Amino acid sequence: MSDRSRRPQKPLRGHVLLDDKTQRRLRRIRWRRIGVTLAAVAVIAGAVAFYQSPLLRVQKVEVTGASGVDAAEVRRLAAFEGDSMFRLDLAGVNERIAYLPLVQSVQIERRWPQTVRIRITERTPWGYWQVGAVSYVIDGEGVVLPATAAPDGAPAIKDLGNPVRLVPGDHVDLDAVRLTQALAQRVPETLQMAIAALEYSPATGLTVTTDAGYRVVVGDSQNMDYKMAVWQAIETQLGREEMAGHVLDLRFGDRPSFQ
Repeated sequence: MSDRSRRPQKPLRGHVLLDDKTQRRLRRIRWRRIGVTLAAVAVIAGAVAFYQSPLLRVQKVEVTGASGVDAAEVRRLAAFEGDSMFRLDLAGVNERIAYLPLVQSVQIERRWPQTVRIRITERTPWGYWQVGAVSYVIDGEGVVLPATAAPDGAPAIKDLGNPVRLVPGDHVDLDAVRLTQALAQRVPETLQMAIAALEYSPATGLTVTTDAGYRVVVGDSQNMDYKMAVWQAIETQLGREEMAGHVLDLRFGDRPSFQ
């Protein structure tokens, strides 16, 4: 092997000469890249301008479903006017409006390009919760309502616990309310009698006085089917007349008490 073949090869320096066709193709590629870059910049700039445009800011707030609720108060709590349609604090506004005692639920929707619609579902008066000499109107979820009246014949639950002044938005015992709703339907259907009075205490739960002249301590809403079956069986065994003036306690499962 010759000495020349053992020497390391040095890279050649210089310029590669391209033919005209190749040069034109490379120029087209470079201009295409420049065009794509400029187009992307234009799109981004347009999107930013569109996002910040005064044409997409809230100019009108519509409130629907509000009769007892003050629509002006809803708009004040929302405070949407002038906000970007893209950056509305829907969760925060929903929470503020739902805090109003008469509001049961809130739905907020964007109506492009400049309107927001707030749909209110109001609470419906259901009955009364009596504390001492004061009767408070409540809805079917036990929420105290402001300045309204319950429908004719609405049930009234007398609270025998410590007297506490209630204000709109307070919650009374929900289980007692749910139990009253169930008994108002099942007692007439199952026993063919009416409920004359309702009492509640934290210690004993709900007690009903029937129009047959006896009282039943139902307690809470657990095991309602069993309690109704025991109630019906005891009345059938003893007779309605014999039960007048007595108290039937159904709180202890298979050990009902009759005094």
